[in-house]
This record gives sequence, structure tokens and C-alpha cells, in this order.
Amino acid sequence: RGTLHTCTCRFRVRNVVGSLVMNTVPIPVRKLLLCVSFDLSDVPNATLESLRGGELDHGALVRLAAGASHLIDPSLCAASCITVSGPLSIDTVQSLPFAHTESHIEYSFVYSSTVPASVLRVLVSLEKCDGVTALRVGLHAMELLENGADASKLADTDAFTKPPHIQYGLRHVLNFGRMIQRTLTSIAFAQVFGFWMDRTGAARALGYDKKSNVVVPTTAASVLEYYKQGTKGPLTTTTSLFTATADVRSPYRGFLNAIEKWRLQLNLRACFVLCNQSPLVIPAEVAKVTDIADDRSFAKRYAGAFDRPSQPPGEDIWPMNNFYHCGVVFVNNYGKHAH
Repeated sequence: RGTLHTCTCRFRVRNVVGSLVMNTVPIPVRKLLLCVSFDLSDVPNATLESLRGGELDHGALVRLAAGASHLIDPSLCAASCITVSGPLSIDTVQSLPFAHTESHIEYSFVYSSTVPASVLRVLVSLEKCDGVTALRVGLHAMELLENGADASKLADTDAFTKPPHIQYGLRHVLNFGRMIQRTLTSIAFAQVFGFWMDRTGAARALGYDKKSNVVVPTTAASVLEYYKQGTKGPLTTTTSLFTATADVRSPYRGFLNAIEKWRLQLNLRACFVLCNQSPLVIPAEVAKVTDIADDRSFAKRYAGAFDRPSQPPGEDIWPMNNFYHCGVVFVNNYGKHAH
């Protein structure tokens, strides 16, 4: 049983020189860090001990999963088995060092020595592979850990729905132009009129008062305020918006409804999504989070697309992306994996 708790980019700081001074706003690198936690309470103790002890070659199984699934080149992958003492959390795993920094996709299988729990950590270079595919290979590797490295028992890779081809046209060119115009205008207003604008973002909507000095960046002005030198924002936290139970008829739709309420509370303009065209993605914007509830229909998502299937944007666009994303809720649907 797995729950995708967090999807985050590691950041590096770089000065951006230009007519818009954004030298305190970091630019993301083209790497994605994914962590999935698992409850192993149903796993026999003998199996747990063999996993914790590293008796199985996790790197070999990851490469086997990549090759048997025909998803990615096995030579791109490396993996390590790590055991830590005490309780296991996403924050604990994110702080662990990486063992294969030269690899394009690095898998870390982290186990607790005292608690029946594990976390799969995936660090992927986005110019080589998308996050969805990289994570799927890691989950296939866990199948091999469970069934004794029998590749014939892997979940059917053809069972996953593949999004249809997009017909890129004038509508999408106009969408891109509107996105650029809206974002640049918000930055310009924040630079010129920022003194009179709300520079705390959605802090009050989340229960912080003006005296707390907490900034939650949801506008261009609050993004600049958040990243001012010396300004400390709230610590990154994992928030449980929705807990699915066995009696919930449609947990996915319930989850989207919870995020839509969150979007409205924070006064965010729209919902941003990525449509998978592995190894590329299509960036798109829809009015409401619930517009993506139907996994089989891409009409609304493709109508709001503003680029062709592409790799992550280059450094000419990344500086602006921080200001675009502050005003939308980013929902990344990694689909289902069952075996």
C-alpha cells in the first residue's frame, strides 16, 4: 500500500540579470525528487529482514524492471538499499545523501530497522526521463523484490492508459501568449507597485495574522517578499487533505474536491496540470481542479494546453515560472499501479 506524499524540486540559487530584478528568487534545476511511503506491516518478518539486510541486489532489480517493462534504458538507472533506525518519514528520507550522483535516475530503497515501513525515493534528471515513467520502474522493481526477481510476474505495462495525441494549433499559441503576458504583467506591477500590494500572499487565509510575518507566496508581490534576503518562510510541510478509506466510493474525486476547496480558500486563479507524453509532457491549465476528474477525457486539458509535448523549460523560462505557479494549484496525477 503506497501513498504519494510529496513531489518536489530541489532548488539552486542563481542571479538573474535583466530589466526585472529577481536575483533573490531561486531557479529550479531539471531534477525531480519523488518519495512514496509504504506500510509493510503485512510483510512477513523474514522477508523484512532480508530487505533491510540488503540480501537482494536492489540495483540489479531496478535495471531488470527497466528492461523487462521496456519503459527506459536500464543503463540510466542506479539504486541503493538504506536502513535507518527508528521511525521513518518523508522528511527523514529527503535528508539522506545520494549514493549515485552520476546516474540519471537514482532509486533509494529506504527501510526502518525497527518499524515495518519503507520509503521509495526517486531522483530523476528530467532531460532523460519523466517522473511518471521513472516512478513506475521503481514500483516494478518493488514487484520483483516481492516475487523473487521473476520478471514474468510484472504488472502488464500495456494496461496503463496512454493519453491521446494532441493537435497543436492556434488556440494553444494564444494560450501561451496569454500565460506570458499575464505573468510578465504581474511581475511588473509587483516591481513598481509592490509597496502598496499585499505582500503576504495567502498567509491570513491559512490562519496567520499580520504580526506573524509569515509569507505564503500566491502573488508576484508575495513571491518577491518571500525570497527577500534574510526572510524566513514557513517550513515545508506535508499536509493531509483527504484520507481515503475502504467505504469511500470515489476517493480520487473526493481528493480533487478537497484540493478545489483549498484552491478557492487560497484564492488561486486556476489549476495547472502536466499531460504525460512520455518522456515528454504537455503543460496545461484548467479552470477548476475537478475539470481533471475524468481520466479518460483530455478535452479540457488539451484545450488549456500552452505548449507542445516538450521537456522542462529552459533557463530562459524558469525564472518566470516561479511567478506563474504561485497563482495556480499544481496537481500532478501519477495514475494507478496495481499488481
